Amino acid sequence: MNHLITVSIFCICLLNVNIGQAQATNSPGNKEKNTYTNEKYRFSVLVPETWKLYGQILDDPKHHKAIADWVLPMIYSDIEKTEIENSVSITAYHKPDIGSVQQLIAAEYFRTNPVETALETDSACTNCRIIYHSANGHEYKGKSYYVYRNEIGYVITFMATPGTYDKNLKSFEEFYLKIKYL
Repeated sequence: MNHLITVSIFCICLLNVNIGQAQATNSPGNKEKNTYTNEKYRFSVLVPETWKLYGQILDDPKHHKAIADWVLPMIYSDIEKTEIENSVSITAYHKPDIGSVQQLIAAEYFRTNPVETALETDSACTNCRIIYHSANGHEYKGKSYYVYRNEIGYVITFMATPGTYDKNLKSFEEFYLKIKYL
């Protein structure tokens, strides 16, 4: 089913703009990962080579944000009975109305449609949310981390289907721990 193939479409529907300063380079001495850097929004991360950059908004001056979105390799889901591409994204906000991690989380709640999306606090982390999303008869599960550093709010999100969430959660957690705030 093509509509289940790319979960990343949920994460960012309008990623077709490439402006600003960002770079993806191969890290010296590390052939398994690439380094993705957005200097304007002050973050850098090691990205597994098997992940593909799906899209990016390097600097959206109207909305004061940047987005980078990757798709993970196809993985078979026993529940959905098809191969699925999960997604991971980093959205960075540099907005005057976001001055703390609590304001960032609140802004994310106001941005989501409560009819389609539920955000549940992760019992292991106060600045994390488990995401339950339903659209067009399909169910999705995800996890977001919220970080506020250097006057920039970061939402780091993993989206999957119920049948692939547990299979790729560890990869997402490892990715999250490798993010550097410049």
